[in-house]
Amino acid sequence: MKSIFYCFVLISYSFNIFANEDKSPTRNKSFQIQAIIYSSLGTGLSLSYKFKKNIWLNFETQSLSGTMSIDSNDGLTREDADYEFQTKYINVRNYLTNIINNLFIQYGIVSRNWDTKSIIKSNENSQRKAVYKTNYPTNGINFGGGMNWVFDNGLSSGLYLVRIISEEPSFTYELEEDWECSSSCQSNYESNVKKYTPNSSLYLNFGYNF
Repeated sequence: MKSIFYCFVLISYSFNIFANEDKSPTRNKSFQIQAIIYSSLGTGLSLSYKFKKNIWLNFETQSLSGTMSIDSNDGLTREDADYEFQTKYINVRNYLTNIINNLFIQYGIVSRNWDTKSIIKSNENSQRKAVYKTNYPTNGINFGGGMNWVFDNGLSSGLYLVRIISEEPSFTYELEEDWECSSSCQSNYESNVKKYTPNSSLYLNFGYNF
């Protein structure tokens, strides 16, 4: 709730600053649709609507999934790390035309359905030994900034960085009777998860304004 409150404070603040109207003919269009070509959270779609002067409302959705496998040092077990990230942003974008014409900052809320787990299996008989799960908070706020270029023919491209801010994830461990994960084992797993969680992501978009 605190994250949502802070977000609305920022949104309200945005209507009182950086509101110098952009008179560029390339930004007279009111809608923008872009494909998210690259980001740490996968590909997806970005939709924007010009709400007021240099203030745009922005919605983005994207997904990423996959599996990584690694054998233990003794070769007796294998760890399959499955991940699936589904992320949605609702942002306010302020174009800082009094500084640079295509420069913007954005802030808003994020809704995410992130699922990561590591499954430990025996290499001898594929019997499951353990499952380590990461439980991510579903809501948070995001803050970012970058450049969005709109060309005379309506084509557009964006390059920007976004940071997700939320509470820390929690962890659960499902262990079979013949498997043990000590405190150091859990600490190692949790450190690796936090290290590789894509809370910051660089975006490259291409699309069209109309």
